[in-house]
Amino acid sequence: MTSNILRILWILPPLAMLSLFINGSLKTAHKDRKEMEKITIPHNSSNKNDQVSNLSVARGKTDILAYFDRLIANEQIIVGQHCGNWPDAIRSYYNTHVDVLADLTGRHAGIIGADLGFFPSGTYPVKTLIDHWEQGGLVAVSWHADNPFIEGYDTYWNTVKNKGKIDLKSLLKDAPKTKAWVSYRVELDKVAGALQKLRDAGVTVMWRPFHEMNGDFFWWGIDAYNNQQTNEEDFKALWIDLYQTLTYDYGLDNLIWTYSVIPDRGWNADVSAYYPGSDYVDLVGMDYYGAAPDFPDYKALKSLGKTIVVSESGPMDQGNGNWNMMDLINTLKGKAAYFLQWHSGRDTKMAIRDNRNIFEMMNSKAAITRDELMPISF
Repeated sequence: MTSNILRILWILPPLAMLSLFINGSLKTAHKDRKEMEKITIPHNSSNKNDQVSNLSVARGKTDILAYFDRLIANEQIIVGQHCGNWPDAIRSYYNTHVDVLADLTGRHAGIIGADLGFFPSGTYPVKTLIDHWEQGGLVAVSWHADNPFIEGYDTYWNTVKNKGKIDLKSLLKDAPKTKAWVSYRVELDKVAGALQKLRDAGVTVMWRPFHEMNGDFFWWGIDAYNNQQTNEEDFKALWIDLYQTLTYDYGLDNLIWTYSVIPDRGWNADVSAYYPGSDYVDLVGMDYYGAAPDFPDYKALKSLGKTIVVSESGPMDQGNGNWNMMDLINTLKGKAAYFLQWHSGRDTKMAIRDNRNIFEMMNSKAAITRDELMPISF
């Protein structure tokens, strides 16, 4: 609590600080700070009215993709923060990463990320995502699906070592109903139900299943090293089957399909090896972690002809807590429509709030925050 008070005091203008000492109330100080922000924190636009327009602008799939392309052309990028590793954690991670970032900088992240996998869930709560959308934000959802080829719930598996136990084609809709098929389709049905709740609330979703497939750590990954894999067609069939299932069987026309890879480091597959085709992909994304911001394989991603995003980002090793967020913005602007920074953990400092130059970045002209996104249409 003491540290939170000091954080608020750090960014309070003089009049709000005076109010704090007079009223002796943190709640009063928070209210005063919010009022003063309207005056003291500059908007990215040179015309403030541009940011508070009452124009009704749709935020459907086509609208958002066109908006992303305009941002890239304008060398601007949406600030994003990932919020948790499993469905039940979204609210708490939002509080500790998105709300705290707003307390420190006066701005909310424009896009938030959530995950409908990693751990089993019976509820799949999505209210936090809907709330963020209704407040003007955008939403990205990943699915770390359970491994149907083993007992218990786990998404990680060395796919080269265990390639003999994996049969991606056995999970397709028309395949025989094996134990693995049932396991996969039951979870898929639950996830589809959560996505339908978002659809019914009017939320368009940046949807990212089966990501980082060109690595060896998730059960849908490569089956050989050094770009010698042989399971590309099986993966593409699984992706297309998921696309058709969610689109036609569940009526999910609110999904922006995101093909997301890790950098080509030589031992893994190149970034286009598992690309299922332009009819089944809307965005291509890079997941990048490192000591300093970078954008490897940009030209290779660009060659796929889709709008580019940075679907995961964050510091590693000596970069932990030391990323210069302005460097990240300057590295990505003009190339990607948004970045989605990973959250911090018990022993990591990956989140935006825990790294450097966050106030400067969140208030820079190149960074698009929630209050500066497309006008809202209700």
